[in-house]
Amino acid sequence: MAEYIYTRVSTDGQSTEPQIRKLAELHPDARVISEVASGAKKRPMLQALVEQLTSGDILIVAALDRLGRRTSEILRLIEDLEQRGVVLKSLREGVDYSTLTGRLVTQILVSIAEMERNLISERTKAGLEAVRKKGRRLGRPSYIPEEVKKAAVDLVAAGLSKTEAARRTGVSRQYVSSLVRMNRQGVERMVHNFPLDLNALV
Repeated sequence: MAEYIYTRVSTDGQSTEPQIRKLAELHPDARVISEVASGAKKRPMLQALVEQLTSGDILIVAALDRLGRRTSEILRLIEDLEQRGVVLKSLREGVDYSTLTGRLVTQILVSIAEMERNLISERTKAGLEAVRKKGRRLGRPSYIPEEVKKAAVDLVAAGLSKTEAARRTGVSRQYVSSLVRMNRQGVERMVHNFPLDLNALV
């Protein structure tokens, strides 16, 4: 008999460490299998682990939804493990999946988890659509210090190419071109508003 802890997070920016610490405290002798994926349906690490499990082995997860995205696929996995004599333990649900009551509760819990994900997805889409309708740009706005902007313009004014100025200041060539254009327009407006009277200097 062997114990395995399977952990999975859905994005590269997340970490499995919180899951591992909690489960390892309860099952210190278990081998940890971690998987990080970007929302993909396939779980190669889990699939490989399940294929090697034999009767008497124990598969431990933080929650049932770590095993799949849909109720049907999770229930199929649970049924397969049961038929092969593999024990499944889930920290969050805390249900014995080898009993009829446990299987019923499992189906309900997994269905609720799936519905919750769908509701979150719908709310997110609705929020993004509302932002678009208001004409606002999505995403985190970039911030470039004024010192960097001035340096890019000064480098071009000193004779460097826009490409070189962009490389030295760490911005794009297109952005340097935009800065130079705006600076030139500002100078032209200033000259237009304050014309130089040569006769007054004579």
